Order: sequence, then structure tokens, then C-alpha cells
Amino acid sequence: MRGRFYGMCVGLVLAQTTLTAQPDYPGARWVPANSGNYTVANRPSSHPIRYIIIHVTQGSYAGAISWFQNPNSRVSAHYVLRSSDGEITQMVRHKDIAWHAGNWTYNTQSIGFEHEGWVNEPRWFTDAMYRASANLARYICNQYGIPKTRQHIIGHNEVPGATHTDPGPHWNWSYYMSLIADSRNAAYVGANFPTTIRPGERISASVQFRNTGSITWSPSSPNPVRLGTQNPIDRSSPFFTAGNWIAANRPANVNTTVAPNEIGTFNFLLTGPRNYGNYTESYQLLQEGVQWFGPIVQFNLRVVPWDLVYDNTSGNFTVSGAWSTGTMASDKYGSDYYWISTGSSHTVFARWYLNAPIDGAYDVYAWWSQGSNRSPQARYQIAHANGVSDVIVNQQTNGGRWVYLGRFPLPRGGGNVYLRANSASGYVVIADAVRIVGPY
Repeated sequence: MRGRFYGMCVGLVLAQTTLTAQPDYPGARWVPANSGNYTVANRPSSHPIRYIIIHVTQGSYAGAISWFQNPNSRVSAHYVLRSSDGEITQMVRHKDIAWHAGNWTYNTQSIGFEHEGWVNEPRWFTDAMYRASANLARYICNQYGIPKTRQHIIGHNEVPGATHTDPGPHWNWSYYMSLIADSRNAAYVGANFPTTIRPGERISASVQFRNTGSITWSPSSPNPVRLGTQNPIDRSSPFFTAGNWIAANRPANVNTTVAPNEIGTFNFLLTGPRNYGNYTESYQLLQEGVQWFGPIVQFNLRVVPWDLVYDNTSGNFTVSGAWSTGTMASDKYGSDYYWISTGSSHTVFARWYLNAPIDGAYDVYAWWSQGSNRSPQARYQIAHANGVSDVIVNQQTNGGRWVYLGRFPLPRGGGNVYLRANSASGYVVIADAVRIVGPY
């Protein structure tokens, strides 16, 4: 396409169009070119459709659309494709003759694709645009029996008598033709994927793709369609879940047989790794033992510590002895708390069962309501992987907040915090809530 035309039209506002008509290609939107910029025909009855001609706009996507709507341009193409995401706009019907090739015979026998960008700037030739264009080309080749070869899918510069250079030296013909020939293709539909996960936590995930190729996907041998890891290819995922994934680089098979244009789902479990921080998980489809295909999809998630609170109302809380329930203190955690009088020979206790989700060192905190009748020598005992540690606190101060008791190694499914009442008489101890954060 002539760059000078596009320079003229970048600032033009798109003309108002009626979008009720349906495009010839299901993946496109319909924005008609000006009726004076193409020839009405009845192809392929009037003229055979033998070629697809690849152009580069030498301008913007919106500018190309606007230019083809301008009655003074005297040019058009059947399709315009956007660089950023591969969006496709159809502007001339397949049956009609667009004015794009600079050769009347080739105009009558071809369908023209305009790709947003400049021939000397390869950054415009995105994977999204390559794939969208290849899917469109494959669809048209199948519809009209056009061979998927370079003799029939040509550049504007290859039209006899051409004076243009597009698509230029940076257009990757080998890659583009491989995409067109590929009968395996997919379009990303959506996913159910977490944004945060904790070490050892298992969370269900699913990714959906539409089968935009021509083969049926199968979940079974000899060549099942699977979700595989990417960036780099066949990367071992830190979120691998043994017993659920096929392997550390294969989260799942497609859930069922998926015919062309149907949607397939890939279900799997993510297990949080021990190292905290931000992760990016990249996946792509593959037919095992044959080839990878479809877009690479990425998901960002953050591994964060467990932060678990055990209130006195929790099923993990028990007491021995005749503890009373209190509600008067304004700095309590939750709706109430337990209390009991102290005594040097008392054997009663309150216990919080921690049930650590994964083994490791956890920070342990306690919460109580303070008061002048509270014990200044309240004894917490933390039962951990290496034994039992006593922590003495003054419950007359620091109430209504989390007070750090220390960092302790807890086994998976284990750990207990006890509050003892065996201190000097004349006071009470408050059993309210305990919290663990980690592991570290």
C-alpha cells in the first residue's frame, strides 16, 4: 500500500458505517469500504479466486480502514489486520473485487490482506497478527481450494508488474506459511487461575481454548492434546502437583474429545512452592509427539505466607478445667474469650491446635485483652518439632494486638500452643486467640 496515502489519512475520523452485515470470515468485524473503491462481482462464478496477496499498510490500522472508506482513495483490500492483537476488519466481500494488487488480473483472482505496520519496522509483525492472518488465510484457502503454497500466497511485491516492496524483508514467510499449513490451531478462551497461593497449598486451575484447526483433539494416546509449559519450552514448573499432573512440564490433557470450533478445557491442581515472590506461569498446547500449536498464555501469581488465626471459638481450641467465658473486654479478639484464676499448683490449661499446613518455621503470636487483674506472668508453651518452649508474657499490657511469641519449627499437621494457669495466685489468665505466619 502506498505510504503517501496513509500519511494523508492517519488523522481522518472513521466514517459512520452500518455494522449489521455479517463478515465472510467468522473471526472478523465488518466495516465496508466506500462503494467507489472496489468492483461489485460474483466471484468465484465470475472470476476464480486463486491467490491471497499479502500487503503492509505503511500506516496505522485505523488509518487503513479510514482510507478505504475515503471515496478519493480509489483503493481497497478485503481485510485489514491490527498489529497489537490480530483484530481483523473485513471491508470488501469475497465475491467482490478489491483494488489492491496493481494488476487487474490479480485483482480479479485474489483476496487482499493489509497488515498494520511499516515494511522496515519488524516490531509491527507480531505473533498475534501472524497467527490471525494465518488462520484467515487457511480459512479462505479451504473455502476456495487455494493451494497453501508460496505460488498462491504471495506478497504485493510478487505481483507481475508490481512497483511495491511490501511485505518487505522482515516478513517471516517461513513462519507464516508454517502457521497456514498447520491444521492444529487454537484460540485462548479464558481461565480460572489464582493470583495468590501459599506454600504447599493446592488450588484448582483450568484453561480453555477453542479448537480453530481442522483436526479433532483427543485426550488419549497415541498423540493426545495437552497443556505444556513454555518460556522456556518444557520448563519444569514450580507449581507441579505430583499425582495430578502428567509430568512437571505437562499440567493436563484436554478434558474430552474436542471437534473443530468446540472448546476444550484443561484442568489441573497448582501446588504452592516454598519460595515466596512473584511468578509467571506460561503454557501452550501441543499434540504430544507431533508439535506445539496455538498461543502462549501467561498467568501471574504470587506466593505468600500462610496467615492463620485460631480464635477461642475455633474447633482447634480446647480447655481443661473450669474456664469461664468473658465478653466485657473491648480489646478482645472476636466475640468473646476464656479466663480462669491462677494458682501455683494449677494444672488446667487452654490449648490451640495449630495443624501446620506444611512443615517449616512459623512466627507465633498471641492475642489477649489486658487488665489490672491479668497475670503478669502468663505462661504460653509452644509444642514444636524440637520440643516445648515456654514464653512468659505480662497480660496486664499489650492487649488488643498480636504479640510475637517467637519463631518455632512446626511439623506438617502438628504444633500446639498451651496457656497455663500455674502462676502466682490472685490473677486471671486470658485465652483468646493465637496466630501463625509462615513458614520461613
